Amino acid sequence: MVHDMDTLPSDPNRGTGPVHTVLRGIVWIGQAAAWLIVPILILVMIGVTLSAAKIGTIFRWENDVFLFGSKLTLASIGDLQWHLFGIMLMLTMAGAIINDRHVRVDFLRQNFSEKTKNIIEVIGFLSLLAPLCVIVVLHGYDFTVRSFNMGEGSDYDGMYDRFVVKAFVPIGFGLMLIAGLGLTIQKLRMLFGKGNIHD
Repeated sequence: MVHDMDTLPSDPNRGTGPVHTVLRGIVWIGQAAAWLIVPILILVMIGVTLSAAKIGTIFRWENDVFLFGSKLTLASIGDLQWHLFGIMLMLTMAGAIINDRHVRVDFLRQNFSEKTKNIIEVIGFLSLLAPLCVIVVLHGYDFTVRSFNMGEGSDYDGMYDRFVVKAFVPIGFGLMLIAGLGLTIQKLRMLFGKGNIHD
């Protein structure tokens, strides 16, 4: 019996098995991360209001606090916005690939047969997506560790512990690599007759 997932391989909510479970988990991560847009918008409004009121330093405290150092400033509010936006972007990219919401050259692709589309997907993953993800994960890990070791932070009263946001670069591309691998397994199954109803 053919699983529904085999008819719609980009829908991780249909079908069973370990590949489907992993893809569903990645999509769930992306959906949860998408909610970061709410605090981002709130921070934008706070930043605009404080800027209009010409308030630079909001709070001070005695001991350093993780990410914020010894004070909360307008600059750290601005940094937090792009930190959260970067995290949201990194955690939602893989889900977009799984749900087939990423950019394609559709005016060419729409005329291809399902078999041709699957072949192109496999070649694209093996020759483009996988190498890119591996390179970014390896280098992203290196610059995250380097950022941690040097205690990298803001030079203008913004946020500190910048390694946190940098860590999400290898995490995001690692999720994309896993998502691409899972989808490639599905495409290969379809191409070699296991669940391929389009032949």
